[in-house]
Amino acid sequence: MLGRSVSLRLILISVAWIVATLAVGGWVLSQHFRTHVENSFDYGLERHVEELLSYTEVVDGKVGLSRRPTDPSYLRPLSGWYWELTADGVVIERSRSLWDQVLPIKPIPNRGQATSFFMYGPREEKLRVVAEAFTLPGYDKDVLIYFTGPASVIDRATEEFTETLTTSLLLLGLGLMAAVVLQVILGLRPLKLVRQKLGAIHAGETERMTGVFPSEVEPLVNDLNKLLDHNAEVIERARTHAGNLAHALKTPLAVLGNEADGMEGQCAATLREQVSTMNDLVTRHLARARAAGGLGVPGLKADVGEIASGLKRTLQRIYQRKNDGAGVSIALVNVREHYVVGDRQDVEEMLGNLLDNACKWAASRVRVTGAREGREIVLSIDDDGPGIPADLRDDVLKRGKRLDEATPGSGLGLNIVHELAELYHGSLSLDESDLGGLSVRLRLPAA
Repeated sequence: MLGRSVSLRLILISVAWIVATLAVGGWVLSQHFRTHVENSFDYGLERHVEELLSYTEVVDGKVGLSRRPTDPSYLRPLSGWYWELTADGVVIERSRSLWDQVLPIKPIPNRGQATSFFMYGPREEKLRVVAEAFTLPGYDKDVLIYFTGPASVIDRATEEFTETLTTSLLLLGLGLMAAVVLQVILGLRPLKLVRQKLGAIHAGETERMTGVFPSEVEPLVNDLNKLLDHNAEVIERARTHAGNLAHALKTPLAVLGNEADGMEGQCAATLREQVSTMNDLVTRHLARARAAGGLGVPGLKADVGEIASGLKRTLQRIYQRKNDGAGVSIALVNVREHYVVGDRQDVEEMLGNLLDNACKWAASRVRVTGAREGREIVLSIDDDGPGIPADLRDDVLKRGKRLDEATPGSGLGLNIVHELAELYHGSLSLDESDLGGLSVRLRLPAA
């Protein structure tokens, strides 16, 4: 699912890039700040070196100090703030903060150039050291001056900066991530609108994609509309050709049937049988071709209530003389506001076949009940006729199978409905009705 989602892919790539960029940027800034703090720290120590150099003098060939630095940091014992003055490898003077200690072995700096480095002091504390070598008039040896400060000052300043920087970058990262999510949602909204429009077409609410789309998406919408129009045109043309062919065949078949009726003998019987078979095949394949074509048109839906009401009026007129003129009562129960996926003509043919069959066999009552079960519309057609034994119900769904040869009909009604229902991913089943006769349940996908 993740690999197929454009939104998630864009968000994850952007978030990964933001995190990586901020992490690298934060590390670079932190290192740069530490370097800056070390340079500033070294600058302060270098000023002390210059101060101590100004107090250094040579008297009778010996190096000494005319006065000592007065910075109180160098007076507090073992504070980490130390200085030493050495000549010819011997410590001449040192800060009171060293007490009775001397700085450990340390590198000899270059003459005339300050050297900075880290070392460990008398208490194994980490120190930052600035050292420099000088040549004094009247003294042929180098004089070395060392000034130190606790490295914890540098570490503490760097840690405080890093904490502040981390918090700031975290807030910035969250803000950027929120902006990315918002940008992806708003940027892909037109695609979501296209999907909604396509859903409306499949639901039968509209036949084309309408609305205002961004210039980047509008060509796609235009192409989809052209494809929908072309698809509907091709399917309608194919269905028209199938219908024209079927009707064109029925006329010659009717002529052949009439000729066979005027003839006698085995040849006439064979001719009538083949003409009947061809009529059945034309009727069946016309219905299948129309249903298959309807499946290819998006947005098709049929109003069950409207179709049932129209069939009720028609069939009540057809069967008004049945039962000594009492006719057949057709009750419609909860059929309003039910829509199924399919071409209206196909749904009308399915429901018409079932209602006609029920009226044909009913004693006086037929009932049509509609209900929604999940994603399906279930239509139950019940009658108070003789019904069908349970062991014969599967047989009547077979092509051309009739249980009563005396009753007019081709024997194709239930079978055609069964095939059409399966084409529309539905089903047809037979059961016993609470009215005493047959109950036919037609299931079709809800629109």
